[in-house]
Amino acid sequence: MNQNSTTLSLYIGLLGLVTLAFGLADILVWAGASPGFSVGILEIAGDDFFRWAWGGAVMVFGGLFMLGGVKSAGSLEQFGKAVLGAVMVWIIAGTDIFARLCESIPAGEEASEFFNSVAGFVGGFAPPYSPAILLLPFTLVILYFLVTGRFDETRE
Repeated sequence: MNQNSTTLSLYIGLLGLVTLAFGLADILVWAGASPGFSVGILEIAGDDFFRWAWGGAVMVFGGLFMLGGVKSAGSLEQFGKAVLGAVMVWIIAGTDIFARLCESIPAGEEASEFFNSVAGFVGGFAPPYSPAILLLPFTLVILYFLVTGRFDETRE
């Protein structure tokens, strides 16, 4: 096992643990174990079943797939599990970004016009963010390794 594969396994393992923890936190907040919380740019708060319960379950399974791909992450089969886990995070992050986009278009009930101003639209993308959006850039590293083929132990 070369140094590149060891570093990749460590990275995928840590990312899988964080993804699993965020998914469990999403589910627990939805279930009422906590009223929700906001720390810095991270916010977990919601009572929407589809986003927080199902989205949390998708994040949990994404983290489990990443953790399943840790053992010998230099092989194509194991790295494929990590890619599948990253894709699951991308799906939830994509829906969260799309929701922010759609929420930023209308001006609000108190405004006389229907469409939001440019400053109001851009302000809709300000923090705090959901855990999936925060994990998105870290999962793009897995995409980089996939595209460049650096995960493969047999390549030189």
